[in-house]
Amino acid sequence: MMILLFYPQINDFYIYSVPLNSFTVEPNFSFGQDRIQKIYQDQDTKCFTTLNNNLFCYETPKLHGETSLISFMIGTNGIDGEMHLVPIGMNENYFTMKNMTRVSGDLAKITFADNNYRVGNEDRTIYEITDKFEFDTIIEKFDTFIAKCNNYEGDSVTIVQYLGVETIDGVDYFLTWHMLAHSEKGIACDYPQIIQHSLNHNFKEL
Repeated sequence: MMILLFYPQINDFYIYSVPLNSFTVEPNFSFGQDRIQKIYQDQDTKCFTTLNNNLFCYETPKLHGETSLISFMIGTNGIDGEMHLVPIGMNENYFTMKNMTRVSGDLAKITFADNNYRVGNEDRTIYEITDKFEFDTIIEKFDTFIAKCNNYEGDSVTIVQYLGVETIDGVDYFLTWHMLAHSEKGIACDYPQIIQHSLNHNFKEL
């Protein structure tokens, strides 16, 4: 189930939906075979199968900052990425994700915003979101979306998948993980449209 607070135009199908089909999800990291085997064989490793019947496993999360945890996901299909575990009720700005609140079970409301997102230093901007926006939508476990472009050409994007809620040592965490996707054709990096349209897309590698 997904509630999107916008009304798509017919031409948006060609601007966003068609280009989305050209994107391929790719590995983020170069994990050695020893580490991959350790993750799969560790008794504390947790695995799950997505709606696309892809098997992913993640190693024991480690503390990241004061309250959040971090881990790494590895799929038998070769896709990997970084996982964030954020305590419910604790805000953590994460790309264009401004806030998440629990509705019930794994169902959550997520607020997207520009978050003044910028990559670079005081002398050079590599990529920046200049569109000012904020909107809410309801997501459920395994919902996936483009959180941001990685360049102005729109041929590299960062994808986030929501993995629901997990309780660790009595604390409830929102689980999300992110990975890269590339396309030779690229896509228009307009916000919030690129996020909204990607919420309806099936990234089959995930």
